[in-house]
Amino acid sequence: MLRHYLQWHIIHSCNLHCVHCYQEDYNCRMPYEQMVATLDKYEAYVRAKGYEGQINLTGGEPMLHPDFYRICEEIRRRGLRLGILTNGTLIDENASNKLAALKPVFVQISLDGPQKVHDLIRGEGNFQRAVAGIDHLKSAGVRVLVSFTIMKQNCETFREVARVCAKHHVDKLWWDRVVTDDESQYLTTEEFRKASETASRLSKKYDFINNGRALQWIPEDNCGYECSAGKRLLIILANGDMMACRRLPFVIGNIYRVDDLDSFLEENETMKMLRKPRFPKECVGCKYFYKCGGGSLCVTYAQTGKLGIRDVNCYL
Repeated sequence: MLRHYLQWHIIHSCNLHCVHCYQEDYNCRMPYEQMVATLDKYEAYVRAKGYEGQINLTGGEPMLHPDFYRICEEIRRRGLRLGILTNGTLIDENASNKLAALKPVFVQISLDGPQKVHDLIRGEGNFQRAVAGIDHLKSAGVRVLVSFTIMKQNCETFREVARVCAKHHVDKLWWDRVVTDDESQYLTTEEFRKASETASRLSKKYDFINNGRALQWIPEDNCGYECSAGKRLLIILANGDMMACRRLPFVIGNIYRVDDLDSFLEENETMKMLRKPRFPKECVGCKYFYKCGGGSLCVTYAQTGKLGIRDVNCYL
């Protein structure tokens, strides 16, 4: 059964203000009644398509939503898979036990470097809070993923993050490139190549490193990930706006004004455009093209304003 992913930003407020955050409106959260109505539409969509539905709750910081646990319970009651994307700073022993009872497929926590670097990016003291959250979750038996957003500021620290993850028994570590308005944080192609090679070497030492995630690929390991925007991914923001990808700045509609999500997504022109295969002329003849599909749309679009061209950091 094919899996469809809903990345649901139920609240835009956050207790952190990270330097690379792409959130603009911090004062919005989806009311519970609208969350249930949205869940009804999404459930009908995945059932109609025959998909296995997975909802990844995020924000802002999703655990700030007053109905966070209530909507988690409703998602699980309907038999949908549940993932949680959080900064980890609000997870104490009590919260970890409540999360464990929900049986999520994972809780993902962001680490953007060792303590000094992470705190420069996410605020003083937040590295220790995030690591404490990881420890609480592991003690409660929850599967923990760590996300590392690579940028100029931390591009040489992935090895140290891997060591932290090993020490705290993280189940999976993955990384992707930053998408931000701050051009000074973009990696050069050479920096990206070195980071890819470092991750490749480390994955042979640490089996929890996943080099096949979105926004990067490592040809030497035949790893890759074709962009899923427009295909089996949907973003819903706290104001109801829908996007094909949170890092592509295209609002395709609003869930409050859509009755039949299946028909809407099939007929939406942006979604149809993103579903079409890309054949960047620079990729003709590359043996990895059918694995990566031309690379990351969002990273390339953020830096060039263009779609349909090869990955801006491709080094082949």
